[in-house]
Amino acid sequence: MALRWGIVSVGLISSDFTTVLRKLPPSEHQVVAVAARDLSRAKEFARKHDIPKAYGSYEELAKDPNVGVDDTVTVLLQYPGGVHGSFTCSITAQLSNTAFVSGTKGMAQILDPCWCPTELVVKGEHKEFPLPPASSKEFNFTNGAGMSYEARHVRECLRKGLKESPVIPLAESELLADILEEVRKAIGVTFPQDKC
Repeated sequence: MALRWGIVSVGLISSDFTTVLRKLPPSEHQVVAVAARDLSRAKEFARKHDIPKAYGSYEELAKDPNVGVDDTVTVLLQYPGGVHGSFTCSITAQLSNTAFVSGTKGMAQILDPCWCPTELVVKGEHKEFPLPPASSKEFNFTNGAGMSYEARHVRECLRKGLKESPVIPLAESELLADILEEVRKAIGVTFPQDKC
């Protein structure tokens, strides 16, 4: 039975990937649908690649019974100066919850759990950052006691009369929220408040 593909986005990479899929045996790979934010662009792409269905939203594609929806997503980010980043998230796969930063001067590794780490490896040197004493039974998430650092930092900023953190300024928080929102929209995840 052929693997049925739904193409998300009609950019240059999607076009190349679709061309590759169409060169593979149709008994193994079939492109059955394409989605873009603009229905006319999706239809144009479908005509070019002989794809039977075109959708004007990623949500419509996700509802197509002939297309499987991936529950694991990898996001590639490109920043000014040739800097690249990526992250992978999944609702079914057990991932490592670690983070790496590599550059011309070496590599830093943030160990599990990366959302509230207690260990860091920089250029092979292991560093530990113990959490405040607390019982793990008091928290829902691993290293929940680490949120005390955030609370202390907020208090410190307010005592200094600061309206935002110099460590994580509002613009950075907004940028992260915007990136996650774009990813959510691109993969077709919707919430009830989106309909408003």
